[in-house]
Amino acid sequence: MKKISIIISILSSLFFTACEVANFDLQENPNSLSPDLVDPNLLLNGIQDLFEDAMVIVARNTDDVMRYEAMTDVYTDIAEPSALDGEWTRVFRLRENTKILENLVAQNEDLRFHRGIAKVLRAYATITLVDYFGDIPFFEANNAVEIPNPMVTPGEEVYAAVLSDIDLAIEDFNNVELRPDTDLYFDGDEDKWIKFANSLKLKMLVNIGDQTRLNALLAEDNFIETIDEDFQFNYGITAVPESRHPYFQRGYLPDGFSQYIGNYFLWLLKDSKTVRDPRLRYYIYRQSARNITTCGGEPIFDFCYVGDFYSGRDHGDDGGSPSDGQTKTTYGVYPAGGTFDADNPDSGERSPNLGGAGIFPILLSSYVKFLRAEAALSIGTTGDPAALLEAGIRASMNKVLNFKNADEGSPFAATNEDVDAYVTAVMTEYNAATNETKLDIVMREYYLSSFGNAIESYNGYRRTGFPSNLQIPIKNESNPFPRTYSYPDDVVDTNSNIRQRPITTQVFWDTNPAGFIQ
Repeated sequence: MKKISIIISILSSLFFTACEVANFDLQENPNSLSPDLVDPNLLLNGIQDLFEDAMVIVARNTDDVMRYEAMTDVYTDIAEPSALDGEWTRVFRLRENTKILENLVAQNEDLRFHRGIAKVLRAYATITLVDYFGDIPFFEANNAVEIPNPMVTPGEEVYAAVLSDIDLAIEDFNNVELRPDTDLYFDGDEDKWIKFANSLKLKMLVNIGDQTRLNALLAEDNFIETIDEDFQFNYGITAVPESRHPYFQRGYLPDGFSQYIGNYFLWLLKDSKTVRDPRLRYYIYRQSARNITTCGGEPIFDFCYVGDFYSGRDHGDDGGSPSDGQTKTTYGVYPAGGTFDADNPDSGERSPNLGGAGIFPILLSSYVKFLRAEAALSIGTTGDPAALLEAGIRASMNKVLNFKNADEGSPFAATNEDVDAYVTAVMTEYNAATNETKLDIVMREYYLSSFGNAIESYNGYRRTGFPSNLQIPIKNESNPFPRTYSYPDDVVDTNSNIRQRPITTQVFWDTNPAGFIQ
C-alpha cells in the first residue's frame, strides 16, 4: 500500500537531511556513499513515492486552471512562486536519488530493472517541470559541491536528453536480472514498463510535433493499449497513516468539500450534447437535493447553476463562500474513491463510498489513443483519427464505468446502450465537422477523459487551443492565462543564475501566439 512505501521512503530520505534543495547544496555528497550503506530497494521506494507525491499535486494544482474545479481567484495567484515549490523540491530529490541508484548499478548490473524504473519516473517528472516552468536546471543540476548555482538548460535540450534516457531505460527493461522488492505500478512486469516508456515518448513527441520520429514510434506499435496496462497510482483507505486519494481528503472529510466543481465541467458532462455523458454519476457526486447557488443571479455569470442539484461555480467567481461544505457537489467514485451518485443526496441512505481507494490516472490507454488521434489530425502521422477517437472514448468509458464495481446493482448504473448513444452522438458530430473542428472534438473528449490528471489537458490546451469553448474568467478577464508557472521563490533567491519571468512566458513547444488562450 501507498503508506507502507512512504514509511520506507522516509528512511531513504535520511540521505537528504542535510540538503538545501533550493540550490541543491548537499553538505555531504551522497554519490560518494559506498554500496554497503545504501539499500537499492529502499532507494527505489523513495523514488516511487517522491514521484507520486510531486506529480499528483502538480495535477491537482492545475484543476482550477483547467476548469475541473472552479477558479476562485486569478491566474497570477494560481501560478505564483509558491504554487509548486514543494513539487520542484521533490523532483530534484527524486533526481538525486536516481543518481545514487545509477552509481549502484555501475557496480552491480543485476540492478538494471531498478535503474530502468527510476529513469522513466525521472523522465516523466523532469519533462513535467519543463512543461510547467520552461527552462530548468538540468545538465548542471544535482551537483551542488562543484556547481552551487546551476545554469538553466533550454527546455528543448532537456527533452532531447530525456528522450535518449528513456531509450536507455528500455534497454534496462530488456535485460532484467533482478526484480525490485516493491514495484508500486506494474508489480515487476518489465513489458508493461516498456509500454509506458514508449507511451511517454509518444506524449513528448506530440508536444514537440515531431512527425518523423512519431511515425517511427507508431510503426513499433508497443504502447499502453488496455486498462490492465494503464500507468496509475493506487490509493488506500487508511487515515493514519494517510493513504487516501487527495480528492477524497478534500471532499469527504468532516468539514466537507472546501473547493467547488467547475460549472463549465458540469455543463460539459450534463448538457453540452444531445445525450448526457455516462461518466457523470461516476465523476461527480451531489451531496444535496437542494438548489444551491452563490451567484445571486448577476448577469456576468455564464452558468450560475446548471440544474438538477449540481451546485458548482463559474470560472473566476471570487465571491465569498457560505458554509456549504456538506451540501455542494463534490467528487464521485472515479478517480477519487468517493461515492457513486445514485440519486440519493440528503436521503440518509447515501451510497457507501470507497473510502478514498481511488487512483491517480497518470498515463492511460485512453490518453494514448487521443494523443494518436491528435497527431494524425494536426501533423499528419499514421493512423485513422476517427477510429482512434472512438477507441479513446470507449477506453475511458470502460475504465470509469467499471471502476471497482461501485455502481453494482444500482438502477442508475450506465449501460452499454448509454455508451453507444454517447459515442454515436460524438462521431456524428465529428464526421460532419471541418478538420479544425475535428481536432477540437478530439481535444474536448481528451479533456473529459483526463479528469483526475489535469497535466494532460493543460498541455493539450496550450498545444492546440482546444477545447475552444472553455469558459473564460467571468471576472478579471485581462489577467493572463499561465503559459508557464513562476519559478519558486527559494530557487530564485538562492540561485544567482535563475531569474523570475512572467507567467506569459511560453515553453519551447508552445509556439502559438501570445493571448492565444484565456
